[in-house]
Amino acid sequence: MTTRSGQIVGFYGSMGSGLATLAISVEPQGYIAHVPCENAPTVRALRDAFGDKVIGQEIEFELDTLGVLASFIPREV
Repeated sequence: MTTRSGQIVGFYGSMGSGLATLAISVEPQGYIAHVPCENAPTVRALRDAFGDKVIGQEIEFELDTLGVLASFIPREV
């Protein structure tokens, strides 16, 4: 897995769906990656890491072989 870094610019999901999309401005390329993820576990992990202020946070993240979010950690800026 390759580690990437970027800033969270959006999160799109619904309570009834198990899937969501985390939008990340990837550095240094500057493109927006729309990363598929599991809805509830990702929401819990984001809240644990950042509280209610998720948008604008810097993270390092990895995707699995299918391109789904495998893990993330907060990044010091």
